[in-house]
Amino acid sequence: MTNVHNVPNQSEQNLKDIILKYLKFWPVFLLSIALGITITYLYLRYKAVPKYEVNSKILIKNVENGQSTSGIPGFDNFGLVKSAHSLEDEIGIITSNGLIEEVIINNNLNLTYYIEGQIKDVEIYGENVPITVTVDETYENLQYDVPLYVKLLDKERFEVSYEKGDTIKRIEQKYGELVELPFAKFTVALNEALFPFENDRRLYFKIGDKENLIASILSNLSVTPANDTGSLLKLSFVSNSQEKGEKVLSKIIETYIDRTIKYENELAENTIKMIDDRLKVLSGEIEDVEKTVVDFKTQQGVTDIASNADVFIQQSNQYKSRVAEYQTQISVLEQVENNIALGTADSPIGGAINDPALAALVNKYNETLLEKQRLERSANGSNPIITNYNETLEGLRESIANNVNSLKNSYSIARGNLLGNASRYDARIAKVPQMEKQLLDISRDQSTKEGLYLYLLQKREEEVLSLAAPVSSTRMVSLPKAGRWPISPNKKIMYLTGLLIGLIIPAFIFYGKEVLNTKITEVDEVTKNLQLPFIGELFNSKNTQLNFNEDRTTSPVAELFRLMRFNIDYMSSAAQNQTFMVTSTVKGEGKTFVASNLAKALASSGEKVVVLEFDLRQPMLTKNLGMEKSPGISDFIVKKGTAIEEIIQQHPTIEDLHVISSGSILFQASRFMLSNKIEILMNELKKRYQRIIIDTAPIGMISDAYALNKYVDGTIYVLRKNVSKKSYLKAIEDNHNSNKLKNTMVVLNGTSSKVGYGYGYANTK
Repeated sequence: MTNVHNVPNQSEQNLKDIILKYLKFWPVFLLSIALGITITYLYLRYKAVPKYEVNSKILIKNVENGQSTSGIPGFDNFGLVKSAHSLEDEIGIITSNGLIEEVIINNNLNLTYYIEGQIKDVEIYGENVPITVTVDETYENLQYDVPLYVKLLDKERFEVSYEKGDTIKRIEQKYGELVELPFAKFTVALNEALFPFENDRRLYFKIGDKENLIASILSNLSVTPANDTGSLLKLSFVSNSQEKGEKVLSKIIETYIDRTIKYENELAENTIKMIDDRLKVLSGEIEDVEKTVVDFKTQQGVTDIASNADVFIQQSNQYKSRVAEYQTQISVLEQVENNIALGTADSPIGGAINDPALAALVNKYNETLLEKQRLERSANGSNPIITNYNETLEGLRESIANNVNSLKNSYSIARGNLLGNASRYDARIAKVPQMEKQLLDISRDQSTKEGLYLYLLQKREEEVLSLAAPVSSTRMVSLPKAGRWPISPNKKIMYLTGLLIGLIIPAFIFYGKEVLNTKITEVDEVTKNLQLPFIGELFNSKNTQLNFNEDRTTSPVAELFRLMRFNIDYMSSAAQNQTFMVTSTVKGEGKTFVASNLAKALASSGEKVVVLEFDLRQPMLTKNLGMEKSPGISDFIVKKGTAIEEIIQQHPTIEDLHVISSGSILFQASRFMLSNKIEILMNELKKRYQRIIIDTAPIGMISDAYALNKYVDGTIYVLRKNVSKKSYLKAIEDNHNSNKLKNTMVVLNGTSSKVGYGYGYANTK
């Protein structure tokens, strides 16, 4: 079967269908949008509190390296001069509770002043506040967020009022006097520049809880690095007042800088004190080291180890040289001694004798010996002179021997003494390396302490200079500046939100109503959930008697029945389209209305038509056609001898339309639906008429229609908008698939006349 109805499956068409479905409610949407925008305007005008973003930048110096001039990086950890900073640490300091609390205390930020308005109160700040309130924070009964109204009476007196239960308490005080209330103690100072305070609204102030205020400021404060590589910090603060936001952020930065200077000065003072203490200790230690050097040199008998070592070597060598000389003399003396011992009286005595006395004796001996030998050449041995010479020589030999022996002993003793002295110097020379090592250790300790002493003296001077010229390591790059426009609420977004809410709320209402509604409300619910031919929809009509005369103007509903006549022939899958059964699920869906008017439409086109009232229990067909009751189907079935001609009635206005009523009311009518007379009746009518329309009982209540299924060529199933349930659609599909109802076609009755007419296969695949 060809699908003549363009069933939309594309998403674009679905969107169009959704828009068209809700477009009919445009007055509701328009009213909802107007209401949403109006509420948004009222909220922005009277309820919303504008939020302004205040921005500033500060430069943190010494992020990577401190300002220390020393080449010893380890001392940077002691905080000498200026220590390096970490951006993360500085962010933590700026956003710390302690710093914010100091800002609040120093600037009385826990006091907020308001001008009472008709709809909302307006906060005033700074130079716009005519009074300055100082609160006793130590008061144990202090209560927060209690409105205290102040009325300026004159330049000397003011009035404070507050609510206590259902009454208002008023107290007059002088400026500067302590105001004692059950829940607060404070003083009020007048800003004479703003007196008289020209405002017809009441002035009041509130004392805020510092803890809550700290949390509020921190939640609105943002501190982030301005870039990835530098040491700039970007500070952002959100406030409901441009002036107050700039002042608060400025005070936060000033407090941070003051704290930094104070900390660095305290660090410098502590460092100077630490250095002074250390210098005293080092001074004592250096004196001890110097004393150790003096004691060591005194104990070792040296002044300068290197020069003393040279002296020791020189002395040792000198002693050894003299030992050698003495040894030579001793050898000479031993030679002389040998000559005397082994020689004869005529043998001379030789040798290099250094001793003058001995040398003189040897020379005298040798001279006497020469004189004797010269005399012996001229005289004989008995010559008395020669004898005297022999005696003299003998005496000289004894004297020489004695003298040699004495000198030899003397030289030996002297040589031994020299060897002892040389050994002592050699021993002292051997000790020189050890002394040098000991003195080097002492000197190294002395140099270390002296170097540290000089370094600390240098650092102390630097700290003194730093303390004398306090410069913070933080610099404000840009002053706090509030944005021109509030960041919240965003009016464009708010109005757009109001518009969207105005659209969404009715859409959700209609959608929810549609989801919760179990009744069929749209044609699409039929066409998309049934794979059956959809032959048309019928507008809701109060007139059950439609005029189908071609020479007269007809209603739109009558025209739809004419179109349905053509759709039935075109859409039916039966070989013959002669007999059609019209049924529904429950009573009230309009099956009788469809059957009667379809028959009239067919007959008005020139076809010979008969319409049967087969709803034997609650017949309404003849009444809808404006005809009287007469013998009918039940009479034909039950009463023997009743001819077909007796039950057929001619329509009073349509010549080709005939009607067979239900006849007499039967009990247990279902039993008679199986009578063979029905087959006889249907066969005879098929011979006489071109079209046969059967109005049956609803199949959801009675099964009569199933008994007639074998006599029909097709079934026209009537659904009614807002009456038929969506669950009926599955039963219709099941009846068609099981062939309980032949060639089922669907009609939707009772739709709005604003919806266009169409037909086709529902959910065709």
